Amino acid sequence: MRKWKKLVGMAAAAAIFVCGCGAGETAATSAETAGMTAEDAASDSTSQEVSDKDTEQDTQGSSEAAGGDNVIRVGSILALGTATPFVAQENGLFEGSDISIEVTQFADGSALMEAFAAGELDVALSGVIPVATWISKGIDMKVVASANGGGHVLMTRKDTGITSVEDLKGKTIAEPNIATVTDALLRSKILGDAGLDPDMDVTLIPGMKPADMATVLMVTKEVDAMITWEPFAAQAEKDYEDITVLYDTAKEIKEETGSNAFYPVNVVAANQDFIDNRPEDLDKFLDIYKKTVDYINTDPGANAVLAKVLDMDETTIQNARERIDYTFDIDQAATLETLQWAADLGYIDKVPDKSEIFYEKK
Repeated sequence: MRKWKKLVGMAAAAAIFVCGCGAGETAATSAETAGMTAEDAASDSTSQEVSDKDTEQDTQGSSEAAGGDNVIRVGSILALGTATPFVAQENGLFEGSDISIEVTQFADGSALMEAFAAGELDVALSGVIPVATWISKGIDMKVVASANGGGHVLMTRKDTGITSVEDLKGKTIAEPNIATVTDALLRSKILGDAGLDPDMDVTLIPGMKPADMATVLMVTKEVDAMITWEPFAAQAEKDYEDITVLYDTAKEIKEETGSNAFYPVNVVAANQDFIDNRPEDLDKFLDIYKKTVDYINTDPGANAVLAKVLDMDETTIQNARERIDYTFDIDQAATLETLQWAADLGYIDKVPDKSEIFYEKK
């Protein structure tokens, strides 16, 4: 019987390394990552908080695969930027193949990458900075496809009087975990371009979940700004009429670079052993994955499917997608630029060579 599983990863809470920050400490876990997710401790993303229903194991499908060796074990967080495997599940796109694809849902990026490092997964959707971090730690893996780009939004309240990034000097900002794409983007790119030192000019409060960020910004008013990601930015705009966008990263970087795509955030990484020993199975998975990306990008019904798998309002998904894109082909130069933010902060020793991080089909 072909099967797929939707599980909550219950991995050990070994966090991806923590580097120096402004004020505050990282939370033990976070629901970000697509990743990014690995974007909160191992993936950047736009992660949904895991509900009780996500702890159930589901099995469906037909046509039993020939043996167990052709099962492809895919791990991802149920997030907007990394929802592609779950959309493929929902639409039955894994059916009718001679391979069996098993998708495991993880509660956070740290758990996801720990499972990958332990050899429990063949493929993982994760933030590109955590992937580079794990490669630097000796985990043999390569980026085999892109997942999504864009999605990060710096927001404040109208009553703060803050109208530019420069106005954040002396202010307090809520953010997700350190060493994520979101954190590196905020510190190196957004604050850096505004001439602000993230350690001296602002107070950063890391380790916050998206819902908590919106609460401390808009309800208790304990912070002056927050950097969040889609679909949580769109959700905050829906929930609070006094919230305002200070910096729409997708828009700003797209205008700055003149690119047709948003900056890379989440990627698809594969275990090197899987790449070397099962190249045909990798090709079959990537073929289905690309068809799913194309579906999301072209089918009018895709937002409804995304809303269903993420358990969110379809209008919120539609609005959120104005700031993210789904991609398959890897923009290597742009991806290395994202990694440069992490290198500038010392989160990784250096930007890896292309041969160290990207899969080149032989």
